Amino acid sequence: MGLAVIVFGVLAPSPRDAAAQDAAAQRADAGADQADAGALDGGPGASTDGAVVGDGGGDDAGAPAAGAVVPIPPPGPQAPVQGTVFARGGHRRLPAAIVYVDGAAVAETDAKGRFAVMVAPGRHRLQVTAPAHAAADVVIDVPATGWSGDVRLTAGGSLQETVVAGKRAVAAVRVGGEEARTTPGTGGDPFRVIESLPGVSQVIWPFALYAIRGGNPGNTGFFLDGMRVPALFHFALGPSIVHPYLIDKLSFYPGGYPTRLGGYVSGAIAAESAAPPPDTTRFAADVRFYDAGGLAAAPWDGGRGTVVVAARYSYTGLVVSRLFGNVSFGYADYQLRADHTFAGGRLTLMALGSFDQLDIRDESVGDASLNFHRQDLRWERPVAGGLLFMRATSSIDDAHSLLYDSPIDVRSYGLASRLAYSHPLGSAVAIEVGADSEAQRFRTDVGTAVVGALSAPPMPAPQPRFFGDLARSRDALSVAGYVAASIAWRRLSLDPGLRYAQYFEQGTTRGSLQPRLAARVALTRALSADATVGRFAQMPSLPIGVGGFEAFGLRDFGLQTSTQAALSLEARLAADVTVRVTGFHQWLYVSDLRSTIARDVREPEFLQMRDGRGYGGELLLRLPRQARVHGWLAYTLSWSMRDFDGIAAPSDWDQRHIVNLVTTVRIANGYSVGGRFHYNSGRPYPVQTALQTVEYQRLPPFWQIDLRADKRVVFDRYTLDIYLELGNATLTRQVTAYGPVDATDAPPNQIGFRIVLPSLGIHAEW
Repeated sequence: MGLAVIVFGVLAPSPRDAAAQDAAAQRADAGADQADAGALDGGPGASTDGAVVGDGGGDDAGAPAAGAVVPIPPPGPQAPVQGTVFARGGHRRLPAAIVYVDGAAVAETDAKGRFAVMVAPGRHRLQVTAPAHAAADVVIDVPATGWSGDVRLTAGGSLQETVVAGKRAVAAVRVGGEEARTTPGTGGDPFRVIESLPGVSQVIWPFALYAIRGGNPGNTGFFLDGMRVPALFHFALGPSIVHPYLIDKLSFYPGGYPTRLGGYVSGAIAAESAAPPPDTTRFAADVRFYDAGGLAAAPWDGGRGTVVVAARYSYTGLVVSRLFGNVSFGYADYQLRADHTFAGGRLTLMALGSFDQLDIRDESVGDASLNFHRQDLRWERPVAGGLLFMRATSSIDDAHSLLYDSPIDVRSYGLASRLAYSHPLGSAVAIEVGADSEAQRFRTDVGTAVVGALSAPPMPAPQPRFFGDLARSRDALSVAGYVAASIAWRRLSLDPGLRYAQYFEQGTTRGSLQPRLAARVALTRALSADATVGRFAQMPSLPIGVGGFEAFGLRDFGLQTSTQAALSLEARLAADVTVRVTGFHQWLYVSDLRSTIARDVREPEFLQMRDGRGYGGELLLRLPRQARVHGWLAYTLSWSMRDFDGIAAPSDWDQRHIVNLVTTVRIANGYSVGGRFHYNSGRPYPVQTALQTVEYQRLPPFWQIDLRADKRVVFDRYTLDIYLELGNATLTRQVTAYGPVDATDAPPNQIGFRIVLPSLGIHAEW
């Protein structure tokens, strides 16, 4: 049928083959008995999971027994049988479903899930099958005027498929949207699955700050549909900036990300959204312990276009203010995606915005806010046997910080573009060439905070010339061109690439040549080896990236750079279990804090460029998603080192051991339960001794267990998902800092917290 091979006992004959149908009728007339237990000749196994609603539909009285062959009557008066096949739980239509009448395959549903056949009036057995759905099997009474109705299939059932495709050499961990949303420890947020993957160090749970393979958190790139966004998460405990049910899949590149992406020296996280079905309207509503949101999708212009809108608003201030008396924060976001055919191709508009407010009622800390908006227009169409891609993105960022007595406001405007063309060169080679650019304008407003006396009159703001580049109004531009190829030869796959980027800021220009290569070789049918090596560059950045505080210091610091290398072995074991072992090493030149005591981002010497290294090993043992018990075990052994005036020492993000064990078990009747065990060794932290010197000591290790339970209820036209999750159900105390030591040889004063983070969510879709 042009899709995966679906096996329900024996293979069904093609509905397009009229001769096969005639032969089936002749075999039936001859009385040939080809049935076995629970299966029709060429048809699916009997099932009662499907629902049929129609005009003139019969009941099961007098239905042929399972395994019986019902002869097709000789030609005579004919009546139409027509209908639409849906997936239960909503309005999603199922194309390419196979329709059987009396055991013979007679039709395949079209792109809108519709079918129509002619049969003799009377009683008939109607069966419908579709990949990854249980078969429908009912008896209908067809009057002389015909029968019409809807057939609804329940998700599930057996699926066998053969995939003929080469696996790309670029190594990435890919997680589908549904799996990411239901992974224990995520709280229903698909992007939170990152913290359970190998190579990722979470700075402080539950805050979404991640250091990857020894880099700084500000060295990681975030992309949505290939569009760069300043952050993937709201402040503090906030979720991602995108509605969870808008995400189709997630690709995590701990290193060696594709050549078309650029601007970061560590890893990259690339999420993709999907256009809604062009033939149905869809609604969804979500209520969680911290926020509420909704989503609506519909076709327009006769199905030639689709549109989806989503939004979310938090009421965390009511919750967090009771957990932490001096802290409150809130967030909101919106997304819009519209697709339509245009000039022989596909035009897509994506608009999104995020709003964050953090208020820390502490004279020595302050508050912060970040609002940003993105409008992205892209178009692609086949041209001369290849694919032409064009994109234009505008951005507005508005950031305010009063953290640690450093008042600064930044408003930035940006315009980015990309032009690319990809073309296959035969069956084993494909090539892509492209260019991209981003222009940014930053307008800053700086001031001086009053320390220790909020009621005192404000002091006049110093002149901007005394500040570092980050606190100045400035313009920045980056322009890049790249060429990449994909080559498959026997058991070897190669993805070579070359990217050149030129950066301009405050009258300073820097260029960077960035060659990259990824290779994969199939050693046996179940064992393969991967290798990646590449050069990457990035403008100076804060160690923890903040939207609006970027593209600065090119004259003072130059470019951040990294050279990355990794080697992996991947084996496929029994029952589709995979195990992957990776060794990595990256040489870094990054912008770090000159001193961990320094807090004023306006100062010219706030940052310092340092050499560094990140190296170690990763293990990922993964059970297949379709198994009743699924999940993974991820272990990371890593070193994150920096050069401090000629002395190599661990960086602020160095966590030697990180373990994540994630498991979910499907139980009958839509129930599933799961959990996550997490362990990480402590990071180095500066301690002020009694002698007024600073010494580094490691924070204590931290471990936690997260528990999750899900229940899915599927009705004919809507689906209800309910989940309850307890983050840190073990109530383990996390030490986040050390206080000053008052006496010689006295242990440092531990500063931390002990919380359980509950997450109760209800998702309805219809």
